[in-house]
Amino acid sequence: MSAGPSVPERDSRGDPGYLASVSSDALARAMFALLVLATVAAFFVTQRLKSGEPVVKRLALQRYVSPNGDGRKDRARISFVLPKGDSVTVDMLNSAGDRVRRLVDNVHLARGRHALSWNGRADDGPVVHDGEYFVRVVLRAEGRAATSRRGILVIDSPPRPRLLAVTPSRVAARHPGPFTFRFTGPAAAQPVFRIWRTGGRRAVQVATLVGRRRHHDVRWSGLIGTRPVPPGDYAVSVTVSNRALVPGSAPPRLPPTAAEATPGTGFEVVGTTAVAPLEPVRAGAVVRIPVQGGGRHLRFTVSRLGSSRPLRRGRAVGAVLALRVPPRTATGEYVVRVVSAGRPAQVPLTVAGRGSSPVLVVLPAIAWQGANPVDDDADGFPNTLFETPSIPLGRPFAEGRLPSGLTRQAGPLLDFLQRRRLRFELTTDLALARGRGARLAGHRGVLLAGDETWTPAGLAAALRAYAEAGGRIASFGGDSLLRRVTLMPTALTGATPREPADVFGEAIAPGPPGPPAPLVASADAIGLFAGTNGVVGSFARVEQSQRLPPGARSLAAAGRDPRHPALVAYGLGHGTVIRVGAPDWAGSLASSPQVAAVTARAWSIISR
Repeated sequence: MSAGPSVPERDSRGDPGYLASVSSDALARAMFALLVLATVAAFFVTQRLKSGEPVVKRLALQRYVSPNGDGRKDRARISFVLPKGDSVTVDMLNSAGDRVRRLVDNVHLARGRHALSWNGRADDGPVVHDGEYFVRVVLRAEGRAATSRRGILVIDSPPRPRLLAVTPSRVAARHPGPFTFRFTGPAAAQPVFRIWRTGGRRAVQVATLVGRRRHHDVRWSGLIGTRPVPPGDYAVSVTVSNRALVPGSAPPRLPPTAAEATPGTGFEVVGTTAVAPLEPVRAGAVVRIPVQGGGRHLRFTVSRLGSSRPLRRGRAVGAVLALRVPPRTATGEYVVRVVSAGRPAQVPLTVAGRGSSPVLVVLPAIAWQGANPVDDDADGFPNTLFETPSIPLGRPFAEGRLPSGLTRQAGPLLDFLQRRRLRFELTTDLALARGRGARLAGHRGVLLAGDETWTPAGLAAALRAYAEAGGRIASFGGDSLLRRVTLMPTALTGATPREPADVFGEAIAPGPPGPPAPLVASADAIGLFAGTNGVVGSFARVEQSQRLPPGARSLAAAGRDPRHPALVAYGLGHGTVIRVGAPDWAGSLASSPQVAAVTARAWSIISR
């Protein structure tokens, strides 16, 4: 007889293993049954949800908003359709799901389409941070809510484009262009390029160019209207807009300034320019003058500064003009005028003729080059030692013009000396600093014929030592001997700010602004104002002495304020220093007999 299913017997020790086995099997079967029921129930619930009417229909959002108050995309449009009326709450949520703004608070809305707008601000008023924000619509009576899958992008920060390059960076005026401008940044909208003429107190916009969408470069013909861009320095800016129509520029602020300029983002249009020798040349020597921006065929003349009668004229071919200074050329300052491709350029030429003199006249060639506004780094702005730490020495003078310090100061002073047939030797501060040509030693007096704006340390020490050893120095420049610079073989570098005292130790400060007024003599132990009534010239700008050098002995003084004279003479060691603290002094030589008389007396003092 067959037996039924075998059932394990209970262990004589009361082992509960049998009961545990039965309980586990029953639990497993029960859990399986519940899982089946839950799956079926979920299926039916899902079917019900799929067939149920959505909370809202056609929820539409404006993708971008820029709440910056410029009238473009300041508010985001939101619309949706309610299948039936309900009490509705509408919130704006950040990406973390936190509410930032409640647009509608438990308001009954009827069935149909509804439109709202959001100004990009939070409940407490400020503009929210840039980012993506979502719309949540809550139906209170129905107890359901819907959140937009895609949000509104708030973009309040402007884009930061960057100009990469402007090529070419230097062109001749006879062929100005085409140029290529390249940048990085948004290009969904058309970029706008602006060309700015620099070199004045403020950059001036001269042309506008609209680029193509989705392109990061543009070509410009170099024409302003129908005419070629004239010679000068030019900066370029680019303005772009992001998808929220927020504009941003490179540089960030317009008009552009030298402080924010980036090298390689500007260009220079040059006419004919020439590179002048900054040291004196001997009569009879050959001088080579590089010529740029013109053609190969050159015409040139050499004449004395201030004279229209040529000392020499001729023609040449090539990029370097080599000319021989006539052997009998007298000591003085001359002008070489070069014409190439119909465009002229002028450069100064300092000639040291034969013979000697007890007085050495020093021209401020370092200041001429240091203040020469030439764009060395192609950022669209001219570079000088006032704002640039280093400049090359071998630069052409800007726009083919003579240095203003030569025509305004040194020129009139040299003309005065020559008209009076006063003999002198001539050099430049650059030659003195390099130890070439005439030296300070062996001369009774030294006349500084212009603004000695920057002085190498070695030359500054040499001037002070010369005066203390018994030499006589007359300085006819303004803002002189108050800044230092390091002279390198091919560059000037390390220019310092203006210091309160000059190389001799005199503390000097600009006088207060005011209308032109004469200098009134308050002391004169050396006859500096002899031949005048003690009232000299009429000057709008003066530099006043705040304190003489330690140990100095006052010899003569004149000014508007007797406590702070502008024109001073003092003994320093065994020597004498005369400082004419009126930058426009030389310009008054031809019109003021008193200015001429004091200048002649100063010459007499330093030459005896």
